[in-house]
Amino acid sequence: MDETCSSLLAWLRRISGTKARKLLAAGVASRAAGGLQIDLVSVLDALQKLRASGLISYKPDIMGMPYTGYLTVVPAVVNMSITEKTWLEALEVATVENALLSEALAASYSLFEGLDAQDMGHVIAGLQRIESTSQENVFGFSVSAQHVLGSSKILSRLPLSTLRLLGAEHFPSTPRYIVVAGPPDPIGVLLIENTTSFELAVQAGLDKRLALVASYGYGLNTMSDSCAGLALVESVLRRECQILSRTGSNHNLSKLFALPRILFWGDLDREGLRIAMALKQQLPQLELSALYLPMRMQVHYRETSHPYVALSGKAAQLPWLPTGDKVFDDLASACSNRAVDQEAVDLKQYGHLAQFSITEMS
Repeated sequence: MDETCSSLLAWLRRISGTKARKLLAAGVASRAAGGLQIDLVSVLDALQKLRASGLISYKPDIMGMPYTGYLTVVPAVVNMSITEKTWLEALEVATVENALLSEALAASYSLFEGLDAQDMGHVIAGLQRIESTSQENVFGFSVSAQHVLGSSKILSRLPLSTLRLLGAEHFPSTPRYIVVAGPPDPIGVLLIENTTSFELAVQAGLDKRLALVASYGYGLNTMSDSCAGLALVESVLRRECQILSRTGSNHNLSKLFALPRILFWGDLDREGLRIAMALKQQLPQLELSALYLPMRMQVHYRETSHPYVALSGKAAQLPWLPTGDKVFDDLASACSNRAVDQEAVDLKQYGHLAQFSITEMS
């Protein structure tokens, strides 16, 4: 049996359940192609081979393809894990009417390790309630806790493709906040990647002339130092967040983002620069703050910089791909092997650089 047939048979066995061993024939080829990420022609050829071998059965059309009724799968003589077996049985008992959802959940059995059959049944029932209920202006954590075992985290553990089938892909997990500090008429905006640096900038008085902007409320992970910056990107992109004033009042994001001077200051690492580039796609006038200059000096010395390893929270950062923007690419080259977090900058000494861009001070 060739590799495509083996992969397809394993996929069919996984999603067809442990008892009936059957699934709707209509559209099964397209679903398999998507699930296995292989082309439809290869799937169709493999279906014919598996049917000819007696490993699956279905009512064929004139081209020999399944088109109506059910496709039945011969079970494999293998030892299925207790979790997988219990989960698939729970899905059969629940009779999930949405075939695509049933298939998606079947493939995610490993997420439910540690649950017994009764808990699994309650999980499936809760997910079906979410699917059948129109939800607006809600948070994923609250929807999950209200419907799925009282847990706020379960819904967020599901793959995005499954969340789409549930109609829950756009639920923010928690409330989103943009925090602003600044005067009534700032000379410009300084977008700050990390919230600690935002507070230090306020304490250093950078909000006397600039509007300082950071983002909170995204379940920040202390072992991954790009969460707050990614939150800032999403807030700028979607503009669906609450505005909190750290200093000043009545801040208006639309007016702030319309100012000609918008600067970004974040970690001097690959991910920090990717965040800046993503923001620049939404705010074309954005430039990198001159606060990167002391960091660019620090990155050349081992005692003031760190490698991309797990200890620094940067092991997963991918290499930089050239963008054609000289300022970004040059800075990325400087931090290609070692990085400096923005909290390392002494704002009492270098705070005057905040209102200028790198190009203005280079």
